[in-house]
Amino acid sequence: MALTIAFLPLCSEVYAAGGESDHAAKSFRIETQRWIEAEKIFRSDPHWLGGDGAASIDLGKGRVLWLFGDSFIDLSGTGSRRSSTLVRNSLAIQTGYDPCNASMKFYWNMHDGTPSAFFAYNGRNWYWPASGIKLGKHLIVFLMEIKTAGNELGFEACGWKAVWIDNPQEEPDQWNLTCLISPQRHGLIVGSGNPLLEKGFLTVCATDGNDRAVYLVRWPERSAGNGTLTSPEWWTGHKTGWVRGRNDKLEPIISDGQMEFTVEYQPRLERYLQIQTLSVMNPCLAVASSASVTGPWSAQACFFTSHEQGSPELLIYAGKSHPALKGADMVFTYVVNTTKEDRLLNDMSIYYPAMLKGRIVSDRNVP
Repeated sequence: MALTIAFLPLCSEVYAAGGESDHAAKSFRIETQRWIEAEKIFRSDPHWLGGDGAASIDLGKGRVLWLFGDSFIDLSGTGSRRSSTLVRNSLAIQTGYDPCNASMKFYWNMHDGTPSAFFAYNGRNWYWPASGIKLGKHLIVFLMEIKTAGNELGFEACGWKAVWIDNPQEEPDQWNLTCLISPQRHGLIVGSGNPLLEKGFLTVCATDGNDRAVYLVRWPERSAGNGTLTSPEWWTGHKTGWVRGRNDKLEPIISDGQMEFTVEYQPRLERYLQIQTLSVMNPCLAVASSASVTGPWSAQACFFTSHEQGSPELLIYAGKSHPALKGADMVFTYVVNTTKEDRLLNDMSIYYPAMLKGRIVSDRNVP
């Protein structure tokens, strides 16, 4: 059972990318440990019985917003997923940055007395949350638009939508939500990874829904802070830089990404770290690094393999880091799901986010 595993260390030497002129490049490794005490926070509400995705956003003043995809809601409080309603997305507010000492309150909508998605879609498609960022007093949340498909998964991403919240200091059930004009570029899902504030711009990753290549798009921070995401600039490579237009050829910063991952800056390493589950066949947690968000990025290297990996019934995905959380150098989550519906409904050891705490060991800073 997942919750009986108190310590699962696995680390590897990870070498930062960069040319000979990149003096910040140095080797480091990430040592990981399953953080059972911290992940109990996801089990603190008898009505919320698990969800995937698990992206986090720092709202300031000790508040952290969690965004979840498909979530089980049991209004009866029986603790059984069989009596639950599956909603396409939900969220929670964590109060306190250290999850071992914090509280969590979950939110979803109600429709005709039945739980429903917090971010509703008017039609047959649905939204899964991707990421978000607080800009001044406002909050922007990026959503993936999903539709049913004839592929092996049964679904595919078909677009994105940004939602503007002008009162994130209130409880989510009091939020004012406005859907922003969200310019689509064929096949690219904007919102993958953590949005970053870079040199006066809001910089966001966008993943190709077909081949998982990762691109960059940005807006002036002032425009984004006012809820305007029209006229984006796209990264086209180090020779041509940022270009505003729809016909320019884009250059990916990472060729083998995922729809869900995170990017954060680690001052200790003077580098950006990108965290994801590596692949369907090898869903280890992997890290790539770069001195600049535009790259070049190192090859991805595994630093943690869960004990669930290798089971033919289990799916491991949504590896992410959570820079707002305290209690370790880095904090990570991943999700364990299953291809067997009966097991998903009965096995309460899976489908809650699993949490890890990590220690960065650098050849420059740590003996």
